Amino acid sequence: MENKRNTEQKRVILNALMLADHPTASELYERIRDDNPHLSRATVFRVLGQFADDGVIRKLNLLGSDTRFDARTTPHAHCHCVKCGRVTDVFEGDFVPVLSSQEVAGYKLLSTEIEFNGLCPDCLAKDN
Repeated sequence: MENKRNTEQKRVILNALMLADHPTASELYERIRDDNPHLSRATVFRVLGQFADDGVIRKLNLLGSDTRFDARTTPHAHCHCVKCGRVTDVFEGDFVPVLSSQEVAGYKLLSTEIEFNGLCPDCLAKDN
């Protein structure tokens, strides 16, 4: 059985993740540590791992990036800027049936991830 402190730590971490934009565990820790000095870096990493294992959040292994976390678990793809690292959710109608599929080519799917890599609008504007 979880104790009250653990429940509070998990709530703080999940709430912070819901307000963040695809952070790494380190970025999330930096975001919450001033208001929650009792939370250690190890606790944040451990709880995020548990949440991902339990399907509460998504763990993103994007090309050329540290592991990131996403509070949205509904089917969607991601655009990843290879210059600044920004990650944006993509909810295009054409992708949703593919991402929601239960079976492809005879395989029972356990997860699906589509990642687009390119330059975000801000990086494109800086280059022009």
